[in-house]
Amino acid sequence: MVWRIAKIGRLIVTIAVSIAILFLAFGLPVAANGSQNSGQSNPGGYVKYTLILANNTLVNGNFVNTGYVINPFPWGIAYDPSNGYIYVADWGWSIVSVINGKTVIATIPVGLNPEGVAYDPSNGYIYVADTGSTTVSVINGTTNTVIANIPVGGGPMGVAYDPSNGYIYVVNSAYPGTVSVINGATNTVIATIPVGLEPEGVAYDPSNGYIYVTNYGSDTVSVINGKTVIATIPVGKGPVGIAYDPSNGYLYVTNFGSNTVSVINGATNTVIATIPVGLEPEGVAYDPSNGYIYVTNFLSNTVSVIDGANNTVIANITVGTGPVGIAYDPSNGYLYVTNWYSGTVSIIATSVSTTSTPSAVPTWAVKAVVVVVVVVLIATLLAIKRRKPYL
Repeated sequence: MVWRIAKIGRLIVTIAVSIAILFLAFGLPVAANGSQNSGQSNPGGYVKYTLILANNTLVNGNFVNTGYVINPFPWGIAYDPSNGYIYVADWGWSIVSVINGKTVIATIPVGLNPEGVAYDPSNGYIYVADTGSTTVSVINGTTNTVIANIPVGGGPMGVAYDPSNGYIYVVNSAYPGTVSVINGATNTVIATIPVGLEPEGVAYDPSNGYIYVTNYGSDTVSVINGKTVIATIPVGKGPVGIAYDPSNGYLYVTNFGSNTVSVINGATNTVIATIPVGLEPEGVAYDPSNGYIYVTNFLSNTVSVIDGANNTVIANITVGTGPVGIAYDPSNGYLYVTNWYSGTVSIIATSVSTTSTPSAVPTWAVKAVVVVVVVVLIATLLAIKRRKPYL
């Protein structure tokens, strides 16, 4: 009797392991503390991978952790074309995570509560706004080490590079609201420009050479020519992120408080369209592979996809919890989204991505395999029950 029970036990374990292997072979999770989905039919793209920053774990598809997470609270994000890496500012851990494709290869200690990140092609450095330290950390991408710390105004957030003069523009959100202008050759502040209240985002428009700053507290965008504000543009409520679309020459501003995106024509510095998106839009980025604008919606846990040809939303992509920053990586065609509450980075493959994706196994095929395995298990157990053990 003992022999038979042991044999049955071994058989059950063997079949259970076989089922697990089959599920893994089909790309199905055997156990996960969260939820997954792919949405590969979405015209704007889908989440192909989710990178969990706390333990450097890659999960296929969109993964939303439903359990307790030691959260680095990722915020700003930027791509470095000199080494092909993605740099993520982890606000909660005061570090910058360096991602090579789908893996964190380094973590760099910076100032307190880093937020904005930008790359300077003139010297190859990464500039990180440390909100809690009122400094900007300068990272050498070759060694992934901090080589300088630059004192700026209070509450620095957004960062952008101006190739027309080689300067770095850092928005300081603390009252009264200013922009620090850094000379990358010396890594020193050479000017401070008053703007609106609580400035957050900043972007460069190559069509006119101007710098655009979103003023969250004033519901405006300040237009800077070199070191002087030349115009102020009224937009939606609580403007935060801003990005330039080279395909039409427009600037896209996310209005956190009105759940819209304002479209600015840089030639006239006027708003020409207002696009409804998800709840509390934050970050915005342009994808040159398909010409779409991608907007992170913090409260909706989605990314809205805007077609710049007609300024309409054509799709929404579900990502992690509290998406904030977004950046495009031309080396692999992916969009990287930082999820504040999830502590993850969603890696989005767009609909025209050249990277191949394994075909999904039909649900009926998975069910058929499970049924066959269960039938074999029952038949085997019945056969053993009828058979007498050797004495």
